[in-house]
Amino acid sequence: MTHFSPPCYDRRTIGLHWVSVALVMFLWCGAHTIDWFPKGPARVDARSVHIVTGLVLLGVCLFRIHWRLTGGVRIEAAPGWIERLARHVHLLLYGLLLATLGLGLGNAWLRGDSLFGVVRIPPYGDLSLTRRHDLAEQLTAIHSLSANVLLLIAIGHAAMALYHHVVLDDGLLRRMMTPRQDQD
Repeated sequence: MTHFSPPCYDRRTIGLHWVSVALVMFLWCGAHTIDWFPKGPARVDARSVHIVTGLVLLGVCLFRIHWRLTGGVRIEAAPGWIERLARHVHLLLYGLLLATLGLGLGNAWLRGDSLFGVVRIPPYGDLSLTRRHDLAEQLTAIHSLSANVLLLIAIGHAAMALYHHVVLDDGLLRRMMTPRQDQD
């Protein structure tokens, strides 16, 4: 077992990571409970919460990418195939997250969803109601598949972090738990 103190991320990077985790979990659970609500205002509100939370996550994700590229602590990985794999998994997580969010927002636009019965998202194009419904169902299926794949990969990512923490005891998980003291 290797005991060393790996470099840590800054507070903002850690905060953005855990906010993203919480929002993804909330969105995934919410998506699987929307149909529990009776049709009408309750379901519109549940879907509205899902859409607005998706917009918040999109903002967090875009800010997170901006922060990563411009100000956040960047930890260089040691050379090797495991580190390259980890880098590719992170890129895949970002890509799937953005794709899932884009598909969800596209679906809300295609359907012309109402937000809390107050604001209506203008529906996309001059499609017939039947065509719009068929496309929305297809987009919903792709959005759902993307969200499920994202969640599975995120679970694998978390499992590997726990493996590092419990089995390898290499301090890797502490990167996302304990912020650097010299940065905000």
